[in-house]
Amino acid sequence: MESLKKPILITKKDLDTMLDQIWPGGTTIIENSASLGAEFILHAFMEYSKRRRIPVIIEDIFDTLPVYLAHLEFMGLRFKDSDVRVIKVGGSQEAGNVLAKINFENDPYVYQRKINQALGRIVPEGPYIHLVLGLERLLFLQDDVHNMYTHLALIKQKLGDERKINVYLIERPIVKSIPYNPLPLIEDIATSVVELTDEGEGVIRIRLKKSVLTILMNKEYLLISPREVLRWWE
Repeated sequence: MESLKKPILITKKDLDTMLDQIWPGGTTIIENSASLGAEFILHAFMEYSKRRRIPVIIEDIFDTLPVYLAHLEFMGLRFKDSDVRVIKVGGSQEAGNVLAKINFENDPYVYQRKINQALGRIVPEGPYIHLVLGLERLLFLQDDVHNMYTHLALIKQKLGDERKINVYLIERPIVKSIPYNPLPLIEDIATSVVELTDEGEGVIRIRLKKSVLTILMNKEYLLISPREVLRWWE
C-alpha cells in the first residue's frame, strides 16, 4: 500500500489519461485549494476539449469565469471568445461567448429549470463537458439549509445522463466556511472527487480522493507542473 502514497510527477499524456476517465453520466467534483489550481483546471479542460473535440459549455455563476480568465491573461494565456461557450448566471462581467444569460433564482427548482432550458437550446450533438464554476458562491448565498440541500439533490439527479460530462470546480476554503458545511454531501454525490493543493515551486498536488484513477494508476497522490505540462508562461 506504500506505493499508493508516493506521489509522481505526471506528464501531459498522464493528464489526458486522467481526463479520459471522467466519463459521461458521472459527476466529478474538483476541490481547489491551490493558488492557481482553478486556472490550471480551466486551461486543462479547454485544451483537452480541443484535442478530443469534445465541446465545453461553462456555467459561470456570479462572475467566477472572468476572474479566472483575467488571471490566465495576466500570465499570457488567452482563449478565443468563440471557444469559451458560456451560460452566464447573475453577475455583471461577461467573458467568453455568452450564449445564454440567466438571472439568479433563489428557488433551486426554478434555477435548474432555467439551466436545463439554456442547455437544451445550445448543446451540440454528441457528448459535451458541462463545467460549472462558482457552485460555492451559489450555495453560500442560499437563504436556508433546505434550499442548499435541494440544489445538491438536483445535482444528484443529473447522474446517468450519457451525453453530459458533469464537472464542478469549487473553491474548497469557501465551501468549508458555509454553515452546515455541505462538502461531505457533495463528495457523496460525486462519482469522482479530486483535490488540488500547493506543493511548492509551481507544482500542484492532485489528490485522488474518490476516483478510478487511484486503481488504474496505483496512486493516491499525483504532482503536476502546469509550466511543463501545459507550457504556461512560454
